[in-house]
Amino acid sequence: MLHVYLYLCSQSYVACTLGIKYIGYNMIAFGITNFIFSVIVGVLARRVAAEALVGVATVLQLGLAVFLLVWIPDRNLTPVFLAVSALWGMCDAIWQIECNCK
Repeated sequence: MLHVYLYLCSQSYVACTLGIKYIGYNMIAFGITNFIFSVIVGVLARRVAAEALVGVATVLQLGLAVFLLVWIPDRNLTPVFLAVSALWGMCDAIWQIECNCK
């Protein structure tokens, strides 16, 4: 799912709407959020049930997918592009911790 997002969102949303120069900023937002939430989820995984964390990631990722399907990108909404990348990084951090660290 991550690779689909990285490819399709970068190509279809960011590059077409904002231009190629913003793909790097999007990937930075994704990477920084992924790193920060990997640390946070690693600590939370000891205290919170895995099902709860996976449930949060599932609901958030499905919400983002629906949002991307119905949203009409606009050049003036650059923070929304970065927020979507950051939220997707958060979801990916949860999936990575829960699937690989048990």
